[in-house]
Formats: sequence, structure tokens, C-alpha cells
Amino acid sequence: MHLEFSNISKTESKSIAFPEAPFLEYKPDLESIKATAEKFKHYQNLLIIGNGGSITSAIGLFGVFGTNGKRVEILSTVDPEYILKLQTELKKENTLVIAISKSGETVSLLEALLHFSGYALLCITGDGSVLQNIAEKLGAVIVKHPPVGGRFSTFSEVALLPAAICGIDIDDFYKGALEFYAQIDQNNLAMQVANVMWQLEQKGIVDVFMPIYSHSLFPFSGLIVQLCHETFGKEQKGQTYFAHEAPESQHHTNQRFFGGRKNIAGFFITLDNYKGDSKTEVPHGLQSMPLKDGSLYELHKIPLSYSMYSEFEGTWEDAEKNGIPIVALHLTSAEPREIGRFVAFWQCYAVYSAILRSVDPFNQHQVENSKLISWEQRKKFHRE
Repeated sequence: MHLEFSNISKTESKSIAFPEAPFLEYKPDLESIKATAEKFKHYQNLLIIGNGGSITSAIGLFGVFGTNGKRVEILSTVDPEYILKLQTELKKENTLVIAISKSGETVSLLEALLHFSGYALLCITGDGSVLQNIAEKLGAVIVKHPPVGGRFSTFSEVALLPAAICGIDIDDFYKGALEFYAQIDQNNLAMQVANVMWQLEQKGIVDVFMPIYSHSLFPFSGLIVQLCHETFGKEQKGQTYFAHEAPESQHHTNQRFFGGRKNIAGFFITLDNYKGDSKTEVPHGLQSMPLKDGSLYELHKIPLSYSMYSEFEGTWEDAEKNGIPIVALHLTSAEPREIGRFVAFWQCYAVYSAILRSVDPFNQHQVENSKLISWEQRKKFHRE
């Protein structure tokens, strides 16, 4: 990975002491995870039920590495139509349900799970939780949830076990994270960007547009946004991050980026090298057809990777001309080790950002209040 900056004043970066962090202290037993995964690899379908950090990492991993031919569905809602659709399409004999919750008391998760009674069940949850009690009653396999908050649980059973069931290389993925963690006390990429974005926030830049120039990387956007919002969006501090897949975003959100309020920065994510590439072939009979100030021949033999770079460069240069502060994080490839570094970057970026704003990186009490209100609303059903 490497960084690129533009329209950002050169100021001295503040050194940030990294706090004790559960996700750094936890060491996953990869051999045990792979052994457990082996027991479930025969299932053709996986239905993962969870919310927030229980699923955002898996969504990213499956997006970039695929599922090895398995059908994987993520259920994070109690939408009755969607649940009925899954019940109809996923047959009990070839479907494994994976329910994930650290607290084991997320009401919507428990409701959704109860609609799949009779399916093979694997639960990842905390000791003594309601989900654990249900799993024991149903004879399910239970894996202990690590003492790590959901959004920081990528390098644990929460994400690694579903990934291993789908044949993803979790060894190299974790090695990449360890390589980035080794730089914690150094002036690393995450610390550099955290300083820049904090300084921009102090100048009134409170929105961050995040175009992701890679179809396979875009599924990580949910994890990235969660890490930012839950980790340092507290005490009336923190920026709002909104991610879109690019270049599609250039056809709508660029209008906000360039034409809206001047309280915005850009945080671009790109991929330098693709696993596959192809050149555009323009048939001879079409090459002279007019296109803009040239012809279709201008597209002949251009690799799609170069076209993606051209799309990025167009928005980047336009932002430079408009004086918008911009950062780009360029990934070398989408190989497991680089993706491991990428996820570790965002974990550390979120923590550094919280420390700079003097907020606790590891709590998220504001997300609990609405859950309590929803629970009270459910209890009214039997009282009315």
C-alpha cells in the first residue's frame, strides 16, 4: 500500500501513542479454526446471521476472494419477505446456518434464527449468552466469541471461520495484518492519514467522500464506515464517511463532491494490479465512428486496468483543480496478505482517529439506546 495527498497543508504530524487494544492482544488459533472449518466444508450453502461487526468483515472477504462456488447469504434483518425467500431457496439438507453475536442478546438476530429451526447450526457467541443457551438446546456447535468488539473482530473466528469454510487463505491474510501491526509505534500510513483528517476536521471538513475504484474491494466499505463511525464518531466529534463504488459514483455523487458545500474531503481507494485484465477490441468497421472530439478508435487496445486508472485520474485531477483536499490509498494487489494489511490499516486508522479526538475507541453506547426502545416496542405486542 502507498499514499498520495493533494491540496493538504503540510503540518507536523502528532505522534500518537496506541492504547491497549483487545484486537491486538487476541491471537487466533488458525489451525483450530481450519480444523473446525473442515467439518462444515461439505455444505453448499451458508446462511450467516448477524449484525454490524459480526458480518461486515465476512462481506468484505467474500467480495474480494469469492466463496469457492458456495452460495453465501447474509441475513441482518427481520424483513419478512427476505426471510421467506431464504426459507424457500435454502434447503435444510445442504445449508449451514452460522449465527454470530458477541452478546448473544441481539433481538433481531434471535428472531431471524428462530425462523431456521431444523437447519444445521454453528454459533459464535459469548459464554452464558442467550444465543449460547439456544444453541445448546438445539444441539448446535458452539465456538467461543473472542473478547474483541465486533468491528475489530476481523482477525478472529468471527470472520476467519466462515472464510475458511469457503476455502479462503486465512494464513496469508492474517500475516498481512501482523505485518501492519508491527508498525503500530512508528509513523505508519494509518497514523499519517489520521493526523491529516483530524486537522481537516478542525478546519470544518466534516464530510468524507470515499470512492472505491475496485469492484472487489467495495464490499469492504461497510466495515470501513463502521470502524470510522463507531470508533470516533462520539461526543459531537468525528467525520461522516460515505463510500461509493467508482467510477459509478462519478455519475451521481461527484455532483455533491464538486458542487455541494465546501466541507468535504476525498478519500480514494484504488487497486494497482488486477488478477485479470483485457484489452478493448473495437471492430474495424466501428473504428472511425465519432466519439467526443475523436473516434471509437481511441478505445482500441486499451487495457481495462488503464481505463480504471483514467477514471480515477479524472476525478483526482478535477478535485486538485477545485482545491478539494484529497487522499488516495493505493493497494498493490488484492492478494490475501495485502488485504490483511488493508484491514489492519483501517483498524489502526480508526483507533488513532479516536485518540486524536480524545474519545474512547472501544465503546459505542449510542448504538444501544435504539435497541432498547425496539425491545420495549416488541413487549407491547402481548399487552395490547
